[in-house]
Amino acid sequence: METIVELEIFSPRWGHTDTYRVHMTRDYMEITMQVRSCRATYSENLDPQWTGGLIESIMNNDMIYPPAITQNLFERAWLAWRNGELSDQDVAKELQAVADWVNTVTEAKPSTDFWKAYF
Repeated sequence: METIVELEIFSPRWGHTDTYRVHMTRDYMEITMQVRSCRATYSENLDPQWTGGLIESIMNNDMIYPPAITQNLFERAWLAWRNGELSDQDVAKELQAVADWVNTVTEAKPSTDFWKAYF
């Protein structure tokens, strides 16, 4: 059981979308963007253990500031896929919905002169 989902997320730092690759198996979910990655590993009766940092940290490097719940949403979709609640196509659709939301938040960031240096 394995699936790979590629998501296009807009990077204000570079002015274009970057591809985030989500590789899911029954044992782990790994999210990569170029050389940066994070991984959630499944353990029976425990919350998934994350290594390599947080999704938010990877995104923050490209001036993307996603909602704090973003990592939990990726985890929820992976666990639902892992448990058979979502098909490969369904999990791709749900993760794309999260990416669309992150892109909407990114596009709506404050853009006045005061905030330009911050974002």
